[in-house]
Amino acid sequence: MKKKQYIIGVIVFLIYSVVVYQATSAVVGLLKERELTKQNERLREVVSLAKSKLEAELFRDVFLADSLATVITIDPQLAIQNWTELGEKLMSKSTHVRNVGIAPNDVILLNYPPQGNERAIGLDFRSTPNQYRTVLKARELQDVFLSGPLELVQGGKAVIARFPVFNDYPVNNDYWGSISVVIDYPSLMEVSGFADLSDEPVAIRGVDAEGMEGAVFFGDQQIFEDTDFTSVINIPNGEWVVGAQFDTEIPVTLSRQLMALRIGLLMIGFLIFAAVFALWRSYRVVRRFAHEDELTGLYNRRFVMAHLDKLTELNQGKQAFAVVNIDLNGFKEVNDTYGHEAGDQLLRLVAHEILSGVRMTDIVARLGGDEFVVIMHRIKNEDSAQRLAESLRQKIEQRALAWGKASIRPSLSIGVAVFNAPESSVKDILIRADQAMYRDKANQRPV
Repeated sequence: MKKKQYIIGVIVFLIYSVVVYQATSAVVGLLKERELTKQNERLREVVSLAKSKLEAELFRDVFLADSLATVITIDPQLAIQNWTELGEKLMSKSTHVRNVGIAPNDVILLNYPPQGNERAIGLDFRSTPNQYRTVLKARELQDVFLSGPLELVQGGKAVIARFPVFNDYPVNNDYWGSISVVIDYPSLMEVSGFADLSDEPVAIRGVDAEGMEGAVFFGDQQIFEDTDFTSVINIPNGEWVVGAQFDTEIPVTLSRQLMALRIGLLMIGFLIFAAVFALWRSYRVVRRFAHEDELTGLYNRRFVMAHLDKLTELNQGKQAFAVVNIDLNGFKEVNDTYGHEAGDQLLRLVAHEILSGVRMTDIVARLGGDEFVVIMHRIKNEDSAQRLAESLRQKIEQRALAWGKASIRPSLSIGVAVFNAPESSVKDILIRADQAMYRDKANQRPV
């Protein structure tokens, strides 16, 4: 009985452990997923905000440069004569313009500020195919065209707004030259907020306003091989594309917190199990004293009487059961000859053999002294109960208790009574089983 309870307890503990572990993993997993979602939403918001700022900063400076282009279109010669004043005014109002130059017939004539841009004076765009291509693009569009980001001849990295100038505006058949407004790329990225995202999985592509077809100029190109979201950055007469990948890992600090939470939940789960187990053990101890025999571990008289009362109430006219009374022959002589300890061991041996010799559904109890009782369920008649009782007698009487040099063999007297009549009571069936046991005991006495 105890082995069976132990096995059941181990199985319950294992099942409970699996359930607690899975529940804990589910809770931690949900929290991790929630944090990743919040983390990635924050990244999306930051990127979207930086995109909006970049568009605003870029369009503002391009709009100011467009005003300069309008002035030059109206009177190119007057603009050249007042170049310093025009350049100074543009630079004072703009945020990111690094320098501005005019190129009649696509040859750079003037730059503002002149300091640091001397190397660009006299540059013929037709001799630099990469730049001339963007000049021609602006001429073809008859509008501003954004080239770059690119490395400048005079050093540094910039975005260049190309403005075509025509002598016959708005017909635009007589090409005068171009205006190049150099917008500082690092400053643009710093103010927009993209510079702060240099360590994040964010990239921008679209050199020369070519969108997804353009080269990557910010971040890692591999981000575009598996992006989680993309967004178009609108620029004059073209677009850039920003892409980002979501993180699959949470910060180390939060990961440690979730690990601590996992351990805490597991500990709480096992503390709950320990508390329930302690309560169950307390119940078992109380139940043992109330319903179990202390010496043999079998049920006691109180339990048997309560169980028989239930059976007689439930089984009235339905299904018979049998009561088997078992009494040890010569038990007093065993105590007198070998001592009470030997008698106790013999009782334990008989109890074990009875328990192992009956069905799992049967009830075995010690009524007191050397008297035992077995309640056999689902018995059709007394003959069936008698055969089972005799089989049990043979099994037990073949065993022997080794006590020192002596071998003590148990001898049993057995009485069987079947409850199958509605008018029977617990008292009736016990009396009949007891009488049958005494008849059996009398039959075993030598004449």
